[in-house]
Amino acid sequence: MSQDIRNCADLDERLAPYVDGEAAPDSRRAVDAHLAHCPECRTHVEAEAAARTVVHSHRDTLSSRASETLRARCETAAASFQPPLSAQRSSSVLRRWAPLSLAATVLLAVAGVFLFGLNNRVEALASSLVIDHVKCFATTGSTASADPQQAAVRWQQDQGWPITVADTDPSEQLRLVNVRRCFTSDGRAAHLLYAWRGTALSVYVLQENAGRDCVINKMGHETAIWCANGRTYAIVADGHPADLSHIVDYMKARVR
Repeated sequence: MSQDIRNCADLDERLAPYVDGEAAPDSRRAVDAHLAHCPECRTHVEAEAAARTVVHSHRDTLSSRASETLRARCETAAASFQPPLSAQRSSSVLRRWAPLSLAATVLLAVAGVFLFGLNNRVEALASSLVIDHVKCFATTGSTASADPQQAAVRWQQDQGWPITVADTDPSEQLRLVNVRRCFTSDGRAAHLLYAWRGTALSVYVLQENAGRDCVINKMGHETAIWCANGRTYAIVADGHPADLSHIVDYMKARVR
């Protein structure tokens, strides 16, 4: 296989070993050369690295590991899936998981939530959303501002199903940063990114019921999950804010 990277798509199969520090010297030089003139891919690599740092730093606490059967099913599904060009970057995440080590087993288990279902569904969902939270804020940052009404309209136009988005609220030190598709659910969840009291806060809306309400501590982040209106909602906060219940109640009243 040629080590040259002719376009951004060529980076996909090399991304996992590059980020994990396992790439061969020729492959690493090719990736470095591409990243030197591609800001978009540099941002993508930084997001992947941030997610893997979180996973590896909490490896002893993670229990959602993928079985060999699930790995095989995910790899088969990834190999047969041909997304449209506009979705190739987000969908290619499944193809990149195959060569990974610890990060792969965690993320493959998360993929099983959305592809096949898992017994420990809520635990896997919480892990998934923490990883997505870290990746999206690494990619997007927290300094931008977005209009909530326009973001909700754009989401329905692009994705075909409606959401309501909580407004920016100076009294709560709450500012909407962006609304985007969730990476780890292959776009099946809406991800509302907020800056809240100087830290990153994610709100997720899924079109399915995860089964139970709970607060879960995963990988140094607090995740609150609740179900209503046939949907699942979740908040992921950096660290363990003492007033998490306040922002959960706030969002329950405003996000649909």
